[in-house]
Amino acid sequence: MKIPDLHQKRKIHRFFETGEVQELEDDVINEYRIHIRLDGEDFIQTVISPSLIREFILGFLLTRKIIEGLQEVSSLEISANTISVTRIHRLRRTLPQLRLLESSGARTVTPEEASGLAKRIVGSDLRVPATLLISALRMFAEMPVFEKTGSTHCAILFSPEGEVIFSAEDIGRHNSVDKVIGGGLTKGVDFGRSWLAVSGRLPSDMVFKALVAGIPLITSVSAPTSDGVEMGERGGVTVVGFTRGGRLNCYCHPERIT
Repeated sequence: MKIPDLHQKRKIHRFFETGEVQELEDDVINEYRIHIRLDGEDFIQTVISPSLIREFILGFLLTRKIIEGLQEVSSLEISANTISVTRIHRLRRTLPQLRLLESSGARTVTPEEASGLAKRIVGSDLRVPATLLISALRMFAEMPVFEKTGSTHCAILFSPEGEVIFSAEDIGRHNSVDKVIGGGLTKGVDFGRSWLAVSGRLPSDMVFKALVAGIPLITSVSAPTSDGVEMGERGGVTVVGFTRGGRLNCYCHPERIT
């Protein structure tokens, strides 16, 4: 099976309130179902946009605590829609039960676990001007696949100065974040000196991704949930929502915003 293009042309009929009808072509995003095999065993299937597949897999494994870094991956092979990952045997940890993939609040984290993960974040000296957060998120409107199809969620990993470290688009908002975190892994990024911008809402499982990666600040054009804010409070992650229209709302740990 060939990996499909990101989008395809489709003939459509466009109807107007005036009664006018136009026949034209529109760009429609493709879905790509992949099958992940881990350590020689079937693991899970999911649907992504067909781009940055290696980065997605690495971010997916990291944000679910299946690996803690590239050093635990001995091989990663992509063959059509099957991705085979082998971890170094002595570093393998017990796999989580992923019966439900990407549901708001699906990941339950104890206060003790959040406190342990927060140790990498609490000491971060990251400081970001509010004006930079607001201006940087305007980049979402310029993401190329979104401009063509209107069908993607976007995620961007920024430096403290607002330089783009890695960006990604996907039909799934969680997938786009996994791609960005996986891209950061391949670049050897110091996540503690970065911040993450996303286009979707911030439930607990989205904030948890930043927490696991060690990213001290996550911001969105959309809203957080109560569990997302609580995850940020416990884990030491600055949670910022409604970053649009020349303003933002900070829900916890505002000391990182200047």
